[in-house]
Amino acid sequence: MARAIIIFGGTGDLSRRKLYPALYNLHARGKLEDTVILACGRKELAREEFEKKITEFVKPRSNQPPVSAFLRQVHYHSADFTQASEFGGLYRHLVELAPGKREVVLGYLAVPPAEFEPLVRNGMKTLNDSQRQRLRLLVEKPIGTDYQSARRLNRLFDRFVGERNVFRIDHFLAKEAVENLLVLRFANRLFESAWDRRSISSVSVSFSEELGVENRAAFYERTGALADFVQSHLLQVLALLTMEEPACLEEDPIKNAKVRALKRLAPLRKEDVVMGQYTAGKVDGKEVPGYTSEPGVSPASKTETFVALKTHVRSPRWKGVPFYVMTGKRLDKNEGLITVRFRPPTACMFTPGGAEHGHTHEYSGAKGFDLGNSRLQIQVQPEEVFRLRFNLKTPEEKLSIKPFSMDYCYSCDYLYQRLPYEKIFEDAMSGDRTRFSRSDEVELAWKWVETLKEKPALHHYAAGSAGPAAAKEWLDHLKD
Repeated sequence: MARAIIIFGGTGDLSRRKLYPALYNLHARGKLEDTVILACGRKELAREEFEKKITEFVKPRSNQPPVSAFLRQVHYHSADFTQASEFGGLYRHLVELAPGKREVVLGYLAVPPAEFEPLVRNGMKTLNDSQRQRLRLLVEKPIGTDYQSARRLNRLFDRFVGERNVFRIDHFLAKEAVENLLVLRFANRLFESAWDRRSISSVSVSFSEELGVENRAAFYERTGALADFVQSHLLQVLALLTMEEPACLEEDPIKNAKVRALKRLAPLRKEDVVMGQYTAGKVDGKEVPGYTSEPGVSPASKTETFVALKTHVRSPRWKGVPFYVMTGKRLDKNEGLITVRFRPPTACMFTPGGAEHGHTHEYSGAKGFDLGNSRLQIQVQPEEVFRLRFNLKTPEEKLSIKPFSMDYCYSCDYLYQRLPYEKIFEDAMSGDRTRFSRSDEVELAWKWVETLKEKPALHHYAAGSAGPAAAKEWLDHLKD
């Protein structure tokens, strides 16, 4: 199939670190035959300089072809695409590179959200109806900066491109561990039958980063941790954890189930939210500045770099079960972790109250044991690992019960795994929108975040620490 991929923001961090390595892997697997890639940026770049930006993060494995063959597929076009007049030159360049009809054209917006609207308006004005029908628009999160701006953008996309040709990207949904949540829940009776308030005492979702804002200060100042990470990534994870089983494995039933799950989230309360901002400290043994000393950040900034919140799901399945969510920058580790804690047995021969219900353990002489909670942990990063902890006896003279873990590690069994952005490109080229967010999902996520009418006081924490002391309830919950 003849295709073209146009990347707006083709020299930015996202393109260099994520998109080009993914596209190279697709090229190495023979998935980009008869495909031309045109990267667009404002800077005038010599060919050598542009290639250096691509190869910086493309690291072929020993069994993959040299990067040079991939570079022949990638071209560069310099222009300011906030100006409508610039698009004529872009399309002429594309026709020169790829004469004849392109059956699919991917337009990837790897640019700041503020540039979405002028890019779409200006770019679509120069296309005829036939060209628009072949275009698939890939849009990076966040979609908008609040509910109203997200709604406005969604209407713009629908008007110029059509909802079926909009692919709203959340790369978390392409991570193997996150993709496996539905399989884990609904393809295993062991978990499917126990996935409710009768068996589960609490659920936590935490994503910690050692990195600071790096070169994203301008963007981060307008968003903060709640809008940047919770509104997109973590709400998608919560939806997958709490949704009811879809009717089938097709796009709309899955998205409909996620939308219903988002609608059931209880509104945020100020007393259930802790926000923080990192100060100077040490990360990995190196001194790092505080957030307000980062380039591009106001010294008086009140932007949160850490957020911890507690919420509930208003449904019979989840009544009374707390959901803990936490994320932050400049913390003590890089880790994404989902923890499902199961309730201990209510009354059996091993529980402290067992004797009261007629249970005793004669050969040990004990009336019961303090049993640790069984739990399921799903590590999303840095490695993708499934870990189930349960109680077993130890081989000692007197009966002793301790928690043991059973782990499954993806990288141990699968030496090669597709990158999340590899999957994103493949799905967009084939027209499969299952991994992508629908407009109502995005708008509901913003609506829920905005139920927090007033942000709580900002608590400071040293870079390299676990987070602010005010978040003790969340931090304690995440401990073993």
